[in-house]
Amino acid sequence: MMRIAIVGPESCGKSTLGKALADYFQCGYVAEYAREYFATHPHQHYDIHDVISIAQTQYQQENAMATEYAHLICDTSPLVCRIWAQVKFGHCPIEIAQLESSVSYHGILLCAPDLPWQPDPLRENPENRAALFDIYLQHLNAGSTPFRIVTGHGKQRLACAQQQLSTMGIVL
Repeated sequence: MMRIAIVGPESCGKSTLGKALADYFQCGYVAEYAREYFATHPHQHYDIHDVISIAQTQYQQENAMATEYAHLICDTSPLVCRIWAQVKFGHCPIEIAQLESSVSYHGILLCAPDLPWQPDPLRENPENRAALFDIYLQHLNAGSTPFRIVTGHGKQRLACAQQQLSTMGIVL
Protein backbone atom coordinates (compact mmCIF):
# COMPACT_ATOMS: atom_id res chain seq x y z
CA MET A 1 0.00 0.00 0.00
CA MET A 2 1.36 3.37 -1.01
CA ARG A 3 -0.26 6.62 0.11
CA ILE A 4 0.48 10.09 -1.17
CA ALA A 5 -1.05 13.08 0.62
CA ILE A 6 -1.69 16.46 -0.95
CA VAL A 7 -1.66 19.38 1.47
CA GLY A 8 -1.51 23.15 1.44
CA PRO A 9 -3.50 26.33 1.99
CA GLU A 10 -6.97 26.88 0.63
CA SER A 11 -7.47 27.43 -3.09
CA CYS A 12 -4.11 26.05 -4.13
CA GLY A 13 -5.37 23.28 -6.40
CA LYS A 14 -5.21 20.26 -4.08
CA SER A 15 -8.42 18.61 -5.29
CA THR A 16 -7.78 19.26 -8.96
CA LEU A 17 -4.24 17.92 -8.64
CA GLY A 18 -5.34 14.89 -6.62
CA LYS A 19 -7.95 13.87 -9.18
CA ALA A 20 -5.52 14.39 -12.06
CA LEU A 21 -2.82 12.29 -10.37
CA ALA A 22 -5.27 9.50 -9.56
CA ASP A 23 -6.47 9.49 -13.18
CA TYR A 24 -2.92 9.53 -14.51
CA PHE A 25 -1.71 6.73 -12.24
CA GLN A 26 -5.05 4.87 -12.34
CA CYS A 27 -5.16 4.56 -8.58
CA GLY A 28 -7.56 5.33 -5.74
CA TYR A 29 -8.49 8.88 -4.85
CA VAL A 30 -9.75 9.95 -1.41
CA ALA A 31 -11.65 13.23 -1.72
CA GLU A 32 -11.58 15.94 0.93
CA TYR A 33 -14.36 15.02 3.38
CA ALA A 34 -14.81 18.57 4.74
CA ARG A 35 -16.82 19.53 1.64
CA GLU A 36 -19.22 16.65 2.15
CA TYR A 37 -19.47 17.39 5.87
CA PHE A 38 -20.36 21.03 5.38
CA ALA A 39 -23.01 20.13 2.82
CA THR A 40 -25.09 18.96 5.79
CA HIS A 41 -23.69 21.08 8.66
CA PRO A 42 -23.71 24.86 9.00
CA HIS A 43 -20.28 26.15 8.00
CA GLN A 44 -20.77 29.56 9.61
CA HIS A 45 -20.98 28.14 13.14
CA TYR A 46 -18.60 25.21 13.30
CA ASP A 47 -16.35 24.45 16.26
CA ILE A 48 -13.35 22.31 17.12
CA HIS A 49 -15.54 19.21 17.45
CA ASP A 50 -16.54 19.58 13.80
CA VAL A 51 -12.87 19.65 12.77
CA ILE A 52 -12.23 16.52 14.87
CA SER A 53 -15.19 14.77 13.26
CA ILE A 54 -13.98 15.74 9.79
CA ALA A 55 -10.47 14.44 10.55
CA GLN A 56 -11.79 11.15 11.93
CA THR A 57 -14.11 10.51 9.00
CA GLN A 58 -11.39 11.47 6.49
CA TYR A 59 -9.11 8.93 8.19
CA GLN A 60 -11.84 6.24 8.10
CA GLN A 61 -12.53 6.88 4.41
CA GLU A 62 -8.85 6.72 3.60
CA ASN A 63 -8.48 3.39 5.41
CA ALA A 64 -11.57 2.00 3.70
CA MET A 65 -10.17 2.95 0.29
CA ALA A 66 -6.85 1.34 1.24
CA THR A 67 -8.60 -2.04 1.26
CA GLU A 68 -9.65 -1.54 -2.39
CA TYR A 69 -6.53 0.01 -3.95
CA ALA A 70 -2.81 -0.66 -3.79
CA HIS A 71 -2.07 3.06 -4.22
CA LEU A 72 -3.95 6.11 -2.93
CA ILE A 73 -3.84 9.80 -3.65
CA CYS A 74 -5.29 11.54 -0.59
CA ASP A 75 -6.73 15.04 -1.00
CA THR A 76 -5.78 16.07 2.53
CA SER A 77 -4.25 14.54 5.62
CA PRO A 78 -4.49 14.92 9.40
CA LEU A 79 -1.84 17.64 9.03
CA VAL A 80 -4.41 19.80 7.24
CA CYS A 81 -6.82 19.38 10.16
CA ARG A 82 -3.99 20.07 12.64
CA ILE A 83 -3.14 23.37 10.99
CA TRP A 84 -6.81 24.26 10.54
CA ALA A 85 -7.44 23.66 14.26
CA GLN A 86 -4.33 25.56 15.32
CA VAL A 87 -5.08 28.58 13.14
CA LYS A 88 -8.83 28.72 13.85
CA PHE A 89 -8.94 27.59 17.49
CA GLY A 90 -5.40 28.06 18.79
CA HIS A 91 -4.57 24.40 19.43
CA CYS A 92 -4.56 20.91 17.97
CA PRO A 93 -6.83 18.47 19.80
CA ILE A 94 -5.31 15.18 20.92
CA GLU A 95 -7.72 13.28 18.65
CA ILE A 96 -6.22 14.91 15.56
CA ALA A 97 -2.66 14.49 16.84
CA GLN A 98 -3.33 10.77 17.37
CA LEU A 99 -4.67 10.41 13.83
CA GLU A 100 -1.64 12.21 12.51
CA SER A 101 0.73 9.82 14.28
CA SER A 102 -1.21 6.72 13.21
CA VAL A 103 -1.19 7.26 9.45
CA SER A 104 1.86 6.97 7.26
CA TYR A 105 2.38 8.50 3.84
CA HIS A 106 5.14 7.55 1.44
CA GLY A 107 5.28 11.14 0.29
CA ILE A 108 3.53 14.46 0.63
CA LEU A 109 2.96 17.08 -2.04
CA LEU A 110 2.71 20.61 -0.66
CA CYS A 111 0.81 22.84 -3.07
CA ALA A 112 2.16 26.36 -3.32
CA PRO A 113 -0.41 29.17 -3.23
CA ASP A 114 0.66 30.37 -6.67
CA LEU A 115 -2.79 29.93 -8.22
CA PRO A 116 -5.33 32.76 -8.22
CA TRP A 117 -7.72 32.74 -5.25
CA GLN A 118 -11.05 31.11 -6.16
CA PRO A 119 -13.95 32.31 -3.99
CA ASP A 120 -15.88 29.51 -2.33
CA PRO A 121 -18.35 29.67 0.58
CA LEU A 122 -16.22 27.17 2.54
CA ARG A 123 -12.96 29.08 2.20
CA GLU A 124 -11.88 31.46 4.95
CA ASN A 125 -8.31 32.62 4.30
CA PRO A 126 -7.86 34.59 1.06
CA GLU A 127 -5.38 37.02 2.62
CA ASN A 128 -2.99 34.71 4.44
CA ARG A 129 -2.28 31.84 2.07
CA ALA A 130 1.47 32.61 2.07
CA ALA A 131 1.56 32.57 5.88
CA LEU A 132 -0.36 29.27 5.94
CA PHE A 133 2.03 27.83 3.36
CA ASP A 134 4.90 28.72 5.70
CA ILE A 135 3.16 26.89 8.57
CA TYR A 136 2.83 23.78 6.40
CA LEU A 137 6.47 24.08 5.43
CA GLN A 138 7.56 24.30 9.09
CA HIS A 139 5.58 21.19 10.05
CA LEU A 140 6.81 19.20 7.07
CA ASN A 141 10.42 20.23 7.61
CA ALA A 142 10.15 19.04 11.23
CA GLY A 143 8.71 15.67 10.20
CA SER A 144 10.27 12.57 8.68
CA THR A 145 7.96 12.01 5.70
CA PRO A 146 9.51 13.07 2.41
CA PHE A 147 7.74 16.01 0.79
CA ARG A 148 8.10 18.25 -2.21
CA ILE A 149 6.53 21.55 -3.22
CA VAL A 150 4.28 21.67 -6.28
CA THR A 151 4.02 24.82 -8.37
CA GLY A 152 2.66 25.85 -11.75
CA HIS A 153 -0.68 26.11 -13.47
CA GLY A 154 -2.76 23.44 -15.20
CA LYS A 155 -0.71 20.79 -16.96
CA GLN A 156 2.49 22.37 -15.62
CA ARG A 157 1.29 21.72 -12.06
CA LEU A 158 0.50 18.09 -12.86
CA ALA A 159 3.91 17.64 -14.53
CA CYS A 160 5.59 19.26 -11.53
CA ALA A 161 3.78 16.87 -9.16
CA GLN A 162 4.77 13.86 -11.26
CA GLN A 163 8.38 15.03 -11.29
CA GLN A 164 8.37 15.66 -7.55
CA LEU A 165 7.04 12.17 -6.86
CA SER A 166 9.81 10.79 -9.05
CA THR A 167 12.47 12.75 -7.12
CA MET A 168 11.16 11.13 -3.93
CA GLY A 169 11.57 7.72 -5.57
CA ILE A 170 7.82 7.17 -5.66
CA VAL A 171 6.57 5.09 -8.56
CA LEU A 172 2.86 4.35 -8.66
